[in-house]
Amino acid sequence: MLLGHTRDARWPAPAAALEQAREFLVACRDRHVLVAPRTDVDGLTSGVLMLRALQSLGARPTARLPGKGEDIHHPAFLERLAASSVEALVVLAMGTRADPLLPGVPTLIVGPPASDDAPPGARVLTAHGHEPVASTSLLTYVLTSSFVVPGPLEWLAVLGTVAALGADAPMPFLKDALRRAKRTAITESVALLNAARRSSRFAAPLAMQVLLRAGGAADIAEGRVPGVDALRDCRLEVQREVARCARTPPRFAGHQALLLFSSEARVHSLVAMRWVQRLPEHTLIAANTGYLPGRVEFVIRGRAQVELPEPLRGLVPAAPGDAFARAIRGSLPPGEFLRLMDALGFRGLSSRDVERRGVAPG
Repeated sequence: MLLGHTRDARWPAPAAALEQAREFLVACRDRHVLVAPRTDVDGLTSGVLMLRALQSLGARPTARLPGKGEDIHHPAFLERLAASSVEALVVLAMGTRADPLLPGVPTLIVGPPASDDAPPGARVLTAHGHEPVASTSLLTYVLTSSFVVPGPLEWLAVLGTVAALGADAPMPFLKDALRRAKRTAITESVALLNAARRSSRFAAPLAMQVLLRAGGAADIAEGRVPGVDALRDCRLEVQREVARCARTPPRFAGHQALLLFSSEARVHSLVAMRWVQRLPEHTLIAANTGYLPGRVEFVIRGRAQVELPEPLRGLVPAAPGDAFARAIRGSLPPGEFLRLMDALGFRGLSSRDVERRGVAPG
């Protein structure tokens, strides 16, 4: 059996919801459709699957990726989307909020919701609440399998699912699908593609091109398609930055530990994961002052499910944690971040501590 193709009418989403989403895609025939995926591996593989399905339906799809630090609600990204002659919009793996996207443009949102709200007029297809909760790539794969020959594209759903949930996720037929796609090639491809958006050069568009050129995970893992060498460079940079920033001495406030560093690479989550192993009884806050100008990007992580500290509530609803990770992510201006840390008990921090210093040691 192909990955995720069960006879359960309620999984990975209710049959009626899947059918409504398919009707939306069929109605896109002869239309210019913008496909906007999140830039992680789950999002990018979802994007490739959606592009293939829309092409088979006779639509004219174009991928549009959010830039560094952007999501679907970022004003600059919405402005770029609106500048296109868009007739329909498909958003993948970026959640939902009540804020409008492109008024008057038919919109389909696929993936785990960030909240119960949705943009006005948008149709939402989510796996939320249907155990085991599928990755966006797997949900997209099941959704689009009616319009493509699904077998040759199964590896994309495997790749996205392993990136989001791990190789041992309880997805139907994942073990067999992983064997068909070659487990070693999948894990190597996940590492390379993830490094693209984590690198300071933000090479997510290149990662998308690599996925579009590849016929399977082995093509990526073995460098058979153009662009893989650049992805390997991204991985080396990320590895160096993780090693450097993980040497940051932690500051403590009760059972909380703060790691404060500056890097133009998106390494705060990886640094936090390293320190969780060293400080298993603590909640880790890894804060990166160098990723985006005028912002402090941070992740809160622990071995168990992380509870949002009281001072954070109301500050990070727009930047929720990963649907599949024990982490909470946030982004604040330096002044607000300092006030937050003071409220959490980290005394004595100053504006110098949150200066952006690029890749200089933090």
